[in-house]
Amino acid sequence: MGKHYEHVKGTVDFYPPQSSLFQNIVKEARNLFILYGYEEIILPILETEAVFAKGVGSTSDIVEKQIFRIQDKDIVLRPEGTAQVVRSYIENSCSKQSDVHKFFYIGPMFRGERPQKGRLRQFHHIGAEVFGVENPALDGEVIALAYMVLQKSGIKNITLKLNTLGCAQDKEKFSARLQKDLQAHHAKLCELCQKRVSVNPLRVLDCKDPSCKKIVASLSLGKGHLCDECQDHFHKVTETLKALSVPFEYDPFLVRGLDYYTNTVFEFISSALGAQDACGAGGRYNNLVKNLGGPDVPAIGFALGVERMLLLREDFKSPPVVNVFVAYTGETLASEARTLVYELRRQGVSADMSYKPKSLKSQLRVAQRLGAVCTVIFGEEERKEGCLTLRNMRESTQQKIAVEDIIPALKNKI
Repeated sequence: MGKHYEHVKGTVDFYPPQSSLFQNIVKEARNLFILYGYEEIILPILETEAVFAKGVGSTSDIVEKQIFRIQDKDIVLRPEGTAQVVRSYIENSCSKQSDVHKFFYIGPMFRGERPQKGRLRQFHHIGAEVFGVENPALDGEVIALAYMVLQKSGIKNITLKLNTLGCAQDKEKFSARLQKDLQAHHAKLCELCQKRVSVNPLRVLDCKDPSCKKIVASLSLGKGHLCDECQDHFHKVTETLKALSVPFEYDPFLVRGLDYYTNTVFEFISSALGAQDACGAGGRYNNLVKNLGGPDVPAIGFALGVERMLLLREDFKSPPVVNVFVAYTGETLASEARTLVYELRRQGVSADMSYKPKSLKSQLRVAQRLGAVCTVIFGEEERKEGCLTLRNMRESTQQKIAVEDIIPALKNKI
């Protein structure tokens, strides 16, 4: 035997039934986005690093620790979707085509740091971005959409955490106040957060280090830094969520790890995921389009991590591989069985058969493994009578049906 190769650490093979679940989640999400009036945007995996350094923030973990760089070039494998969608929005002059744009995207993202459970080097995001609307009712609708995608994917026991950072001026006030409060605990902070205090104190609130979390929990945070307009905006967001029956918890410590967020920020968490407990997050980023060289356009969006959603669906049962299995007794009947398989497929019915000589009992076991709803049996007895045996695999019952009636009968049963 030759050398045995393994997948690259931090990547995953989606093997059945996970691949079926992956596609089901994507299908449900895509259907919901279309229902909400979103259009799909398909973007390249490669992007210039500057898009994320300028958009996400040069001191964010994504840029400092997670970027997957291509050697000797200013090109990276995209770590997230929002800044990239904004780049495309600006480059294609979308604001001149319409006041409002609603995009969704589904695809792989990459991080270069050491992989761990729930944090892979290649992972997939289902995301949505809306440009051109400042209305807090939209914030509520976007959050409700993300919540519905998770629900439709069969994910339960999730908690929605909600906060507001206020406008850019509010964030500056909050950052200055936080910096002052954290200075008193500087020596007890982790080494990274000691640097963050002077460069970007908001990032300390997002630290997972136990000592930092204890210090943050002791701080008296609230909405005192918010201007009246931002307080009113957040109040209307919460009222919208209540009206849409989306449960949430206010969390003044929630800031998210990306610099572009303003006003509303949110996160979906589950205790079943362990330390990396978020399965999706998002928020408003009213200044990002302008910061990346575009017009002054408000925006909001979210991203859900497909791999983490998969971890929360361990109860998933694989759907049938085919609906109809065609079995036959003896090679002389193989050609007739094959003709029926092709005709079923041509008429939109998923069907398969054994391409190796097997006993009828073995073929029925294959049909069961494939999850077939029905098995059609070709045998010498059936040939003489001009009929076929139709076996219901779920009820373990069978009946003989005329050859010309078999396809309508199968369509009626599945």
